[in-house]
Amino acid sequence: MDSTENKLPDLQNTLLNPEVLEQLFRDIERCTEIIEIIPKVSAGYVGQTSITLEEARAHLLSKQVRAVQIRYQYEGAQWWDTIMAVGDQFRLVRIEHNFG
Repeated sequence: MDSTENKLPDLQNTLLNPEVLEQLFRDIERCTEIIEIIPKVSAGYVGQTSITLEEARAHLLSKQVRAVQIRYQYEGAQWWDTIMAVGDQFRLVRIEHNFG
């Protein structure tokens, strides 16, 4: 088996302050095609329905959810951003999903 067939996608991981989080939400709204947004209420529990981008933002800022995963299309690729509240900051974990 070729080693390129087993290559994992690149993973980006960073901490955002609330101002940068707001900019991220504006960029996602303006520049992407959102597929779905999944709330994570607690460890191991994912909400049953997709929520809006505004709901995701409000829930994260008010700490009503532990995390949200935003799945979207951007420049021909599908991206999954998982944003978790960490104290006064937010951890962003981004991965490109290539299903082809």
